[in-house]
Amino acid sequence: MLGNLVEIFVYSSVYVLIVILGMKVIGASISADFEKRIIQEGAIGLSIIISSFFIGVAIIFFSVAR
Repeated sequence: MLGNLVEIFVYSSVYVLIVILGMKVIGASISADFEKRIIQEGAIGLSIIISSFFIGVAIIFFSVAR
């Protein structure tokens, strides 16, 4: 039981780090101020691109972790 909790914590920590790094890389390649455009201007297109990236990374990470 404790081993499963530690494993879940490790996998989730790695996932968060991968997502943050990937978001920075994709954001830099799309637009220099993409975070500002999503938060302040409400750019729906950029939000959809980033959310599809999150879903894609989650699917890949799940298949690797399984």
